[in-house]
Amino acid sequence: MQLGKYQLVRKLASGGMAEVFLAKAAGPRGFEKTLVLKRILPHLAEDEAFVEMFLGEAKLAAQLDHPNVVQIFDFGEADGSYFLAMEYIDGPTLRRLIKRSTELKSPLPAALCAKMVAAAAEGLAFAHELTDAETGTPLGLIHRDVSPENVLLSRQGAVKVVDFGIAKVAGQSHRTQTGVVKGKVAYMPPEQLQARAMDARVDVYALGMVLYELLTGRRPFEATTEASIMQSILFEPFVPAVERRPDLPPAMQRILERALAKDRDQRYLDCREFQADLERFVLSLGEPVGAYQIARLVAQLTENASTPPMSTPVPAEAKARETAVLAAEGKGTPRKGEVVPQAT
Repeated sequence: MQLGKYQLVRKLASGGMAEVFLAKAAGPRGFEKTLVLKRILPHLAEDEAFVEMFLGEAKLAAQLDHPNVVQIFDFGEADGSYFLAMEYIDGPTLRRLIKRSTELKSPLPAALCAKMVAAAAEGLAFAHELTDAETGTPLGLIHRDVSPENVLLSRQGAVKVVDFGIAKVAGQSHRTQTGVVKGKVAYMPPEQLQARAMDARVDVYALGMVLYELLTGRRPFEATTEASIMQSILFEPFVPAVERRPDLPPAMQRILERALAKDRDQRYLDCREFQADLERFVLSLGEPVGAYQIARLVAQLTENASTPPMSTPVPAEAKARETAVLAAEGKGTPRKGEVVPQAT
């Protein structure tokens, strides 16, 4: 099936507002590029207000030119259908990674979890700091729908934040209709649930929730219904990650507690600060953690599904290094048992 200059290969997903296809763009002398097309559903293509919202998403996303954000290449219309052409990422979402880790009963290495979330934080920080190209005025952009489904991994180990479709500038209400909250409730901080003015700390909180899930395979509450989840977020203390995964170093527990603070004034000021703390945590472990190690993890969990990812204990020198780093910051001594994956 053809859509404008793009050949649709197969449908990847379909939702209430749009459908997503794997597609190819062809050029002279056999040139070909694989990408993803997001097309508005036919009945919504006739809704001018919705088309304007979709166009706004395209204009906004096109400005987010960063290695940790999925790139937008094109916005078009063909045969009455409006679509976005975007970068194709050939690996899993963090949701799939969490699911595979749980199925294999093999916790994801804390260093890699921290590195992946730090990369996502860098992409979000870029979006938060985006300025108007003409005036230089900060846009105050926030994603407000960060979740494991919206962070992708490539098979080369790249980490990409996707779907700024409901992004807003800071301070704007996130309710477009009475009683309608945009985003995934389990990843919303109290101020978002209460329809208060928001800033970048909304995304810090959601990313902290993603980190908690990566580390433990679960959310920090037992609630399952939307109403009980909201109750937990607003009023109840979260289950400490170390209770679900005793091998986690105290430094990681402190990072989670700060990112997931109910009072936003107790959270990281922004994703840059969150990223810096995660990078310090990784550095303190003394093990190489980068795109290669992330790619190995992706391969181990997706291509060889029957075999848990291999890992080895952090060597004594690495533990000593973490002790020194944390002691210098007045944060105590790390626990034993942290692991990192090794190539096979």
